[in-house]
Amino acid sequence: MRPTSYLSTFNTYPEVTKDIRFSKNLTLCDCTLRDGEQQAGVVFTKEDKVEIAKLLNEMRIPEIEAGMPCNSQEDADAIAEITNTCHYSRITACVRGLEKDFDLAKELGVWGVTISLPIGTLQRKYKLKWDDDTYISNMYHLTEYAKKKGLYVNLSPYDTTRAEPAFLDRVMEEAVKCGTIDRVRLVDTVGAASPQAIRYLANHIKDILGDKVWLEVHCHNDFGLAVASTLAGAIGGAEVLSTTINGIGERSGNTSTEETLMALKMLYNIDLGVDLTKLVQVSKLVEERSNSPLQNHKPVVGKHSFSHESGMVVAGVLEEPFVAEAYAPELVGATREILIGKKSGAKSIEAKLIAKGIHLNDDQIRDLLAGVKQKALVVKRSLTDDEFMQLVNKYL
Repeated sequence: MRPTSYLSTFNTYPEVTKDIRFSKNLTLCDCTLRDGEQQAGVVFTKEDKVEIAKLLNEMRIPEIEAGMPCNSQEDADAIAEITNTCHYSRITACVRGLEKDFDLAKELGVWGVTISLPIGTLQRKYKLKWDDDTYISNMYHLTEYAKKKGLYVNLSPYDTTRAEPAFLDRVMEEAVKCGTIDRVRLVDTVGAASPQAIRYLANHIKDILGDKVWLEVHCHNDFGLAVASTLAGAIGGAEVLSTTINGIGERSGNTSTEETLMALKMLYNIDLGVDLTKLVQVSKLVEERSNSPLQNHKPVVGKHSFSHESGMVVAGVLEEPFVAEAYAPELVGATREILIGKKSGAKSIEAKLIAKGIHLNDDQIRDLLAGVKQKALVVKRSLTDDEFMQLVNKYL
């Protein structure tokens, strides 16, 4: 059987792997329907949310954060339908520190709630306006209220990476003591921490929480490091990775679900049981429903993630695809494509002609290649099949 990837052997060097602390319980929570929708300009209807959730459930995504039921009746109705139709994925809702939010979440049938209680210094000063003791007291009350309703409790002291360190430690210690918190979410709300800082914090917080309370890592992509930071959090011992399809989310977005899953599988040999062959399908669905076009070179799911045009590259790919690819496109439900354009070589033209059952001699191929390059300069892109065939037809 042909291998499906060709990766760096340095990944497995003892010097590289010696301090990795992956949890045996590692899992994933997809937040596309909540934090993804918080991207400026994105609106999901109830039908959009249900359709996306059903596909995520079909892919065996372990957990889906389905939204904030307090936002609107439409969101509440969507969450209710998702809990009734998605029976593989655990369904959670994000709630404010208000008892009525917990009541509504319970009515909608969710498995658990994520409680948003900002802990960042600026968040507490300008938004929450609670002193230390008030914060702890309310944390106890709210988590106890949720637990009495039979909900799984995920405390989200967001803007975690900009919290006052001593108070953060106190909150983590109290989270263990109170006995009503199942998980704590480490949130890099504005992407302000380096991957190394996230790894340190994950390690540090897990040392406080122990095995009793799980840790989730939720990173934003303001410096283009969300996936790296999330993986760093996993390496530091976090049990749950929080992501969104296509990395959509506030400002520059969140950690990309598809990139995280593929990095875990390919680079660290960790399989979370998700059907990766549907990644392109779910990416296209979210792209369409969110009205947020992907860049063509988006990793894993971009239109040109497995496209090749440069003549020197194509010459190698035609002999052995792993010359220019790390893993086979079919792993994520994509296909390889040879593009014809300004950077093409004779081998590219010949391969395209063979695929169409056309034979030209060497002189004709060289002449056709010159025409292809000239046409590409005019249209400023690679050629479509129709444009290519228009140039070929004069030789037939």
